[in-house]
Formats: sequence, C-alpha cells, structure tokens
Amino acid sequence: MRFLRNGTLVAALLAFGAVGVHAQARPVEDGTQVTKKNTGAGTTAAEFLLFGAGARGMALGPAYSAMSRDVESLFYNPAALSLMPGAEVGFTVMPYFADTRYLWAGAALPIAGGEYGIGVSIANFGFSGAPVYTEEDQENASEQTYSVSQTVAGLSFAHSFIDRFSGGITLKLINDRLGNTSAFGAAVDIGTNYHAELAGRPISMAFVIQNLGTGLKHSGQGLDFNAFPESPDPSFPTQGLDPSPARFEAQESQIPVVFRFGVAYDVLSAASNRLTLGGEFMENYNNAPSFGFSSEFAWTPSDLPVSAALRGSYTYQPDNELSSQEAQDFAGATSVDNEGLDGLAIGGGLNFTLSDYVVKADYAWRHFGVLGSRNVFSVGIGWR
Repeated sequence: MRFLRNGTLVAALLAFGAVGVHAQARPVEDGTQVTKKNTGAGTTAAEFLLFGAGARGMALGPAYSAMSRDVESLFYNPAALSLMPGAEVGFTVMPYFADTRYLWAGAALPIAGGEYGIGVSIANFGFSGAPVYTEEDQENASEQTYSVSQTVAGLSFAHSFIDRFSGGITLKLINDRLGNTSAFGAAVDIGTNYHAELAGRPISMAFVIQNLGTGLKHSGQGLDFNAFPESPDPSFPTQGLDPSPARFEAQESQIPVVFRFGVAYDVLSAASNRLTLGGEFMENYNNAPSFGFSSEFAWTPSDLPVSAALRGSYTYQPDNELSSQEAQDFAGATSVDNEGLDGLAIGGGLNFTLSDYVVKADYAWRHFGVLGSRNVFSVGIGWR
C-alpha cells in the first residue's frame, strides 16, 4: 500500500507539474502582466507519432494506456507487454486526408511466464507521386513529382517488478523524408502500469511519457539553390552574373512529447460479459492539456468460438476550440458535416478462436473536426 500511495503521489505531481508549465504570467516593461501559453503549437515535426495503433486503440484512445493488454501496447504503454496472455502480431491501416495514408505493424510476446515482455513495431505515414508546381512551371509540364515518407521503428521491453506493477520502455528511431530532404532522430517511450482489484473487479492505472528524444533537422539537395552574391565593389555590377552553389540551413524541430495518465475499471466483470470504463489526462508539448473518456463492452460466450466488442470514446480537442472572434472569422470557411463531433470515436471488433489461435478483426471511426472523419481497419493473430 505504501508503494501505491507513493506511486500515485509521484504520478500526480508529474501530471500537475506538466500543467503548471502550460501558462505563466510574464511582466512587460509597463508593469502589466501578459499570460503566455508555453506550448510548442506549430513548432513540432513528425506529428504522425501521435496517430496511434490498432482500430481498438484508436476507438479507445482515452485510457487505453491503462487498458491495453495486446500488441497495441507497443504504442500506448510498453509496460503492458508482460501482461499479455500470449504472443500476438497486428497490422493497422488508416487512409488519412489529402490522399495520404498511415500504416502500423507490430509483434510482441510475454516471456519467462509473464515476468518480461518484448516486441517490435514500425509505422509509416506519407504519400507519393504528388506533382511539383513552381512559379516557372505552374501546370507541371515537366511532370516532376515528389513524395513524403515518415517512418518510426521501435524496440520495446517490459518487466513485471511485482504481481501488481510493471514498467516498460520503447527505443525508437525516426526517419523523416520530405521530398529531396531527410532528417533522422531517436526517441524513447517510458510507461508504468499498476493493476489491482477494487470491489472484486480489475482496475488499472498507467503513467506514460512518449517521444522523449532528439529533434529533427532536415538536410539534402532539396535545400540547395543558386545564389547571386552582390559585389561590395561599386565598380562591378551589383549582382554577380555567375551563380554560386548554396544551401539553406533548416532549423531543428522538436518532436511531440506527450505525458499520459490513465485509469481503467471493469464496472462489469463476468464470465461472458465485461464493461470497462476509463479516463485519461494528456499533456502535449505542442498543444494545450486534453482529457477524454472511453468505454468497451465485450461479449465472450463460453459455448461459441466467436466473441465481440463495442467501443466508444470522446476526447476534448483544445486545438480545435475557437474563440468567438475566430469562429466569426472562419464562419463558412469549412463545409464538413457534423464538425461538432470532433474528438468522437466509435468502433467494434470480432475475435475468432481456433484451437490455440485467436484471429482478430477490428474497425474504428474517428472524427477530426473541421477535417472530417476517417476509418481505421486492423487485423491480428495471437497464440498461446
């Protein structure tokens, strides 16, 4: 119990500490106080690191860091890898906006009787074959194209320190290719999971830090250009006739660091039925703090090889909250139906048990406010 009290206190202090740096009063020369938001909005690269993994995880985004016990733990909380019932592989595809797509794949398994867990994952976001338009070639008569490919590969490890507490870490390598430029970086995810019982039913708490690492600084021939330096000698032309090769130096951009604190509780826990409710507080480096709630109902009949689940969640999205003036300025600028559903996600899944194998198929629908909604599909197979 002392461990639980101390762990909860540390998590609370870290969470509120993250909130504390979100805004501060800054004095100016005339003595007035100016409130400044200390977020890196618009300054981070590799935003795809926040997309998620698995249709189940994306439908249950809030609190899934505490709820996960499958291969999707590789993204949400590596501490849960040692809690998995067996080995599992999974694949996810999310067609994104503007003809882009997001792919995620992972494989994980518990070892040493669940004392440890290991896994690998890879994700990619991008597009290819986009036409290049320039001031000189506004119709793309040259038929030049460019591509974007952002990739992250991770190696995860988990350890159950005691029967109720586990910790995990994921080491990640990031490659960001934008046209003819590229950048490389490294990051780490650190997660914890405390699991016990409350009123005879399972409860879990998780604290996770994601994407703690280096920034991304692009380089490559896409930054090359021809410069015509001006001559300091007035007897020469003010601009040189022969170009000099030069290269722009890109500024380093941070990756989006995330702090998560989640709780999940089985309000119904029976042999064939389960109802789990959860909540999560999240602090993003590139955004204001957010929070959300999720629920999952699972039906697992003992006499059938098929089980099913229904899921839903809502996440408050501070980045899409407009002031009255902003709402007036942007009135009529978008034509997306049901913009008020921003942050809503629903989904479901089916599991087919075949001897020692379980085949999974999941679906999720996510709404992104003014951008619209997207569909997420994932499949997986697990074995004991």
